[in-house]
Amino acid sequence: MKGIRAVISTVANGEAVVWPAVAAGALVAIASMLIGSKRGDVRVDVAMASMAAFLFGVLLAFTIVRTRERLVLVQDLVAKSDAALLTVHDSVAVFDPTSRDQIRELVDRHLTDQIDYRLVDYHRASPSFRELVQAILALQPQNAAQESVYKELVARCFALDNDRALIEAATGQAMSPLEWTGLLLLLTVLLGLVAVLPGGTLLGSAVAGVMAGTLVVLVVLLRKLDLLRWHEQVTIWEPTARLFRNMGRDPYVPRHVIESGRFVPSGQVRLVDYPDPYPVRSSKVVSVSDLGGATGRPTVTHDTPPDPARALPRAGWYRDPEDPALLRAWDGAAWTEERKARPTAVN
Repeated sequence: MKGIRAVISTVANGEAVVWPAVAAGALVAIASMLIGSKRGDVRVDVAMASMAAFLFGVLLAFTIVRTRERLVLVQDLVAKSDAALLTVHDSVAVFDPTSRDQIRELVDRHLTDQIDYRLVDYHRASPSFRELVQAILALQPQNAAQESVYKELVARCFALDNDRALIEAATGQAMSPLEWTGLLLLLTVLLGLVAVLPGGTLLGSAVAGVMAGTLVVLVVLLRKLDLLRWHEQVTIWEPTARLFRNMGRDPYVPRHVIESGRFVPSGQVRLVDYPDPYPVRSSKVVSVSDLGGATGRPTVTHDTPPDPARALPRAGWYRDPEDPALLRAWDGAAWTEERKARPTAVN
């Protein structure tokens, strides 16, 4: 049952394209051979297929254009926000070490919060953003240089807030269940008619299978667009990894993103596992791994006991450096004696 749910989730999230298309094409081709000449009036079938193809094509084209525009808008705004966060990270260097490290830690926390949740759920990272803004506004400039930077940081906060509002508005414009129902019903009708039309010929059945597979590919790609995952490696993951590197931190990547092939980082990264189902992220487990070169094959993996020489991570549960089978509580400054068993990871 768990395997079936995983397969359904993979298809529903647009993570698999080839095998659903191949499966649909094979089923349609086989059905076409079995039906053979046992069909009704071919003129009626052709008329119905033409009408279904027209409606499906119009709906699909309109939806693709709309979701593509939404995706481009969100990607541009996210890139703009990431650039502003890097500016904030670098600008606070003029303040005292305590304030500087606090702001930089909050910037990192906000970025990791954004990654913890799907892009369509961008609003879930709002609490960490508010915490960052409040910390920036609470800065106390002590000289002219700090005063100048402080004014720029406040302006950046207002700009970031405006961009976040636009992103949240855009990510909330996903296709409705009604739209998906209509599209999938038309797809089902069209696949059925495509299976009937060849009349049982081998060549016709093969062509029907290819057409069916192509239609399924288009719908899966539309799903990727709707979930804002189209070309996400070059538009989201790679820029975010470079952003972390520029901040002097290891990129932060969910393990299931790497395992599904959505992004294959290299070098030392922070891998995060989510033991509980989405969107529960309070029990996440972060580890550091060296993925080597471009192949992404792990060469060294070690736990992440916080390093006092670096900015301290937030309080939470991490792998126990003394016993990898356990999780140990970190209070934000030091290890506690509270431990618990590591749950089984759920992607």
